[in-house]
Formats: sequence, structure tokens, C-alpha cells
Amino acid sequence: MRICTSLGLLICCCAALAGCTASASKGPATTVSTPSVGRPQPPSSVQAALSREAFTPYAALGRSDNDGLAPNESSIALSDACMNAAGYPGGSAPFAILGGPANLAFSQPWGAWGYLDVTQAEQYGFRVVPGSALTALGIHSQPQVTDPASLPAAEQTAMGKCGTIVQDFTDQAESGSLAGIQTLSDDIYNDVLRDQAVKNATRAWSACMARNGYNYTDPQTAWRQELRSLTGGALGINVNQTVSASANKAQIAMAVADANCTQSTDLAGIYFAVQASYEQQRVNANQQALTAAVQQYRAAYIKEIGKLASLLKTAKVNRYGNGNGPAPGPSGKALRSAP
Repeated sequence: MRICTSLGLLICCCAALAGCTASASKGPATTVSTPSVGRPQPPSSVQAALSREAFTPYAALGRSDNDGLAPNESSIALSDACMNAAGYPGGSAPFAILGGPANLAFSQPWGAWGYLDVTQAEQYGFRVVPGSALTALGIHSQPQVTDPASLPAAEQTAMGKCGTIVQDFTDQAESGSLAGIQTLSDDIYNDVLRDQAVKNATRAWSACMARNGYNYTDPQTAWRQELRSLTGGALGINVNQTVSASANKAQIAMAVADANCTQSTDLAGIYFAVQASYEQQRVNANQQALTAAVQQYRAAYIKEIGKLASLLKTAKVNRYGNGNGPAPGPSGKALRSAP
């Protein structure tokens, strides 16, 4: 896969790199019981925690090529298929990663659970390791970074058309087959935020950070502010962006404090244990609807693949970006590749 540098690198998932608030649930109402988790051992990584949780495959549906429910049927795979249909195998069009109130499918080490992994905090801080999120999405080959301006005009046009096609499909899925899954994502996110054990651990984390000279009420506020300072106000991350040595040293110091406070308060251990309980409860209560949603999504994806040739004849080029930079779609999400 060839990733185009002018598109930037951004994860459009709220718990990872965008500040979002879960919306009120508009779907199935399910009563959940408050779990009692004590102080569980923290997971070895965020992905290790998510891989064991019941809702993760559904949260990854449409985002990941290896979600276990619809293998190779994602916005990324559709982007590749579209470029192949346009005559540019191996080419990359912009693709959107479905958003959500919390990243229940894949993530960087930092989030509402604090910073999990002191070693990585010491090395990278809040700077994303290139390729890390792509690997979580099932893209295991090293992307070839290419400047779209260096590509032939016809290929740039194909990129723009495929970007439009992929975003249209993404928007339709979010409001259609995946709408119920999105609602459950909101519910789970709100379950965790309201949980008293998580609130207590977050307050303990905040007190620990204050003792280290950082005044934040919660981890999400901390990394958002630090990332904005690092990138001049943006939450997007570009691998080519230059960061001064002093700014990098400062953000690493804050990330290390975050990671140590996360460890001492067991915030991550409590957070993911609580989340796992709420996920399992909601999956159990909504299994039939979830199964139907998967079937509907897969049918829609297969239908879209069959229409690519005709869609390429009519798709607009500039609606979501033509290779010269991202443009927002109707949902307000930027059309960019993930790091």
C-alpha cells in the first residue's frame, strides 16, 4: 500500500487522537450491573486488553481487515479494490476510519485509561510510531510513502474518485448497517465513564500527576493538551512534522509521568476490567441485533464492490480530496490515512 504524505496521518477515533464526547444512546436500552473488579493486574498493552473484550470485533467492523467478522471487508480494503478497478493496483486512495466516542477496536497506548507502557512513553511520548495503527487494522506491510504531486494526473484523479466512493460508503454504513453498533459503542463508553471505580482511579491518577507538577483532571485532557502543544494546535500527526528537541523532551517527560501514575494507581487495570464487564453484558443482551448488523454490513460491502466500475465513471473527484490534501466529508470527519 502506498500512503500519500500530503494526506497526513490521523486516527479518526476519538479515544486515540480526537476529542469526542459520547452521544446519548438512541438504540437498545439495556440495564447493566456495576462490576466489582478490585485492583486487577494491568494488561500488557492496550491491544492485548481489547483483543480479549467481547465488543472489540464489532467495534472493528468496517475499520479493520482482520476483525474476525468480515475479513478484508473494510474501508481500507475498499480503497485498495477501487484503485485496482481504476487500473492502479497497489495505489492508495484516502480512506476514512469510522469514528466513535471511544476507541473500542484499536488504540495508541494513551487514552482515558492513562498511558499504558512506561518504556514506550520514555521512547516516544505521545508521538505515534509510524505503522502502529495500520498494523492493528490488519495492514502488516510497510507502507510506501509517496507525495501525491509526484504521481501522474490520471492516478491523482483516480485517488480523488476512490476517496469519494470510500467516504460515501463509510457514511452510508455509519447511518445504516453499523448504526446500532455505534449506539452500543456510545453506551459502553458512557457505562465506563460513569463507573465509580473508574472515577476513583482517575481521581487518584490526577492527584499523582499533580504531585509531579501536572494539573489535569483526567488522562484525555492531558494528552490532548500535550498533543496540541506539540503540533501547534492540531490533533493530527504527520510523520514528516518537525518537532523541536525541547518540545519533544517536554512531551516525553509528561508521558512518562502519565505512565507512572497510571501504573501506581492501577488506572489501566481497573479501566479495562470494568470495560470488559460492560462490553460482555451488552453483547449478551444484543447478540441477535449484532449478528444481523454484521450480515447487513457484509451484504452492503459486497454490493459496493460489484458497483466499483460504474461508480468510477460518475464519482466526483474533489468532493473528499484529490490527493492534494484531506477534505471533510458530510459527517465532518477528515479523510485521511491512519498511522
